[in-house]
Amino acid sequence: MAEVIPTGIPRLDEALIEGKGVVQGSSIVIEGTSGAGKELLAKQFAAAGIGTENVVYFSTDETSSELIDTFEHYNWPTDMRIVNVGTQYFEKVLARELQASRFKQEGLSVSELRNVGAYGATQDQINFVSDMTYEISKLRAPFRVVIDSLDFFMQYYTVAEVLSAMRTIKEYAQANGGVILYTLSEGAHDARVHSQINAIADVIIELEVGRMAAEFENRMIIKKIRNHPEKAAVLIYAVTEHGITPEMITRVA
Repeated sequence: MAEVIPTGIPRLDEALIEGKGVVQGSSIVIEGTSGAGKELLAKQFAAAGIGTENVVYFSTDETSSELIDTFEHYNWPTDMRIVNVGTQYFEKVLARELQASRFKQEGLSVSELRNVGAYGATQDQINFVSDMTYEISKLRAPFRVVIDSLDFFMQYYTVAEVLSAMRTIKEYAQANGGVILYTLSEGAHDARVHSQINAIADVIIELEVGRMAAEFENRMIIKKIRNHPEKAAVLIYAVTEHGITPEMITRVA
C-alpha cells in the first residue's frame, strides 16, 4: 500500500486511512460554503508538508503577503513555493485590458492601440491551466500541492479543459509520489460539473456552517474516501489558535 501522510489536522487524520491521514497520490477536494474555513484548511494542509515534502501553493484570491501573514499568525512554517495565479492574471491580462479600455475612452483607434502594445497578452495566449499543469509536472517526490481555488479556473476556462488538467495532475501525482488538494465553493457550479469533479477526486471533504437554534455549528463532512465508504463521517470543529480543530467525530452508518 502507498504511504499514508498527515493532513495537518490530527483529529481528521484519525478519521481517515489507518488513523494517519490520506494515501500519497490522492487528489483531495475541499468543498465549502463561504466562511466555513476551506481556505484555512488548505493552508493547514500545506503547512503539514513543509520540511519533508516539496510544497507548492497556487493562490488565485490572495496575495503572497496575505498568505504568509496567515501562516505566521498560526505559527506555521512558510518555507514553500507560492505561485500567485491571481496576481499574474491581473498583471498579464486584466491590467492590459483595463489599459486598452482607457485608451479607447481617450480616443485611440484599434490600430494605434496595437502599435503601442496596449492589447498585450490575452487570456488565450497565457493559459494558466496549462502553466499550472506544467509546473506540477516538474515536481519530484514527495510533493504536496494546494490549488486554491478551482473556482478561478472554472470562471476563465472551459469545464472540459479544467477537468482534463485535473486528470493529468492526478495521474502524475499517483505515479510520482504527490498529493493534490483543491478548494471549491459549494453550489458555485452546476450539479453536473460538481459530479464530474467528485468522480475525479479520491477524497471529498465538505465544510459547512449550520445553525442550531440560536447558535452556529461548524461541520466537516467526510463524503468520500475512495474504496473506503466506511470512512464517511461528520466532525464538529472549531477554529482555534491551531487552525481547524475537530472536536467530535460521528460515523455515518
